[in-house]
Amino acid sequence: MTMDKQDSDLNREVFWDSAGFATRLALAKGVLSTNAFAQKCGISESIFRKYLAGASVPGADKLVDIARVAGVSLLWLATGQGRAEDGTDAMVRGPVDVDLLETLLESVEGGLDEIGATLTPAKKAKLVAALYSLYRSSEDVRKAPVLELVRLAS
Repeated sequence: MTMDKQDSDLNREVFWDSAGFATRLALAKGVLSTNAFAQKCGISESIFRKYLAGASVPGADKLVDIARVAGVSLLWLATGQGRAEDGTDAMVRGPVDVDLLETLLESVEGGLDEIGATLTPAKKAKLVAALYSLYRSSEDVRKAPVLELVRLAS
């Protein structure tokens, strides 16, 4: 990135977007219950419900906690600018397609067996989450690309 590009990115005005914050917060919460998500963030359910209703806004420390737990960009959560994904994890949001998840798990396990490799549970979870994100909008899951990704991951 050139210095001019960095300067223009830093000089771009960024504003708190209270109107859209509650909507983005609900999206970031995903399918977890309000209570479960609030607990993960270290926030009482009643306070978290106020955030969701737009009746209150979190302080900076809680906003950072929420973004971290949700795996979303702090800038996006606060302002709506940029992308929701923070780039640190391949987190899955929204309803889970159990059939697709089962197919991906079978494909990953089969691929690992085929090449005689193992993955730690954390690596396997990240691989399946990444594959899920890749294939959730696809009509079919082909085993060849999945096997190649398994080979790369091991």
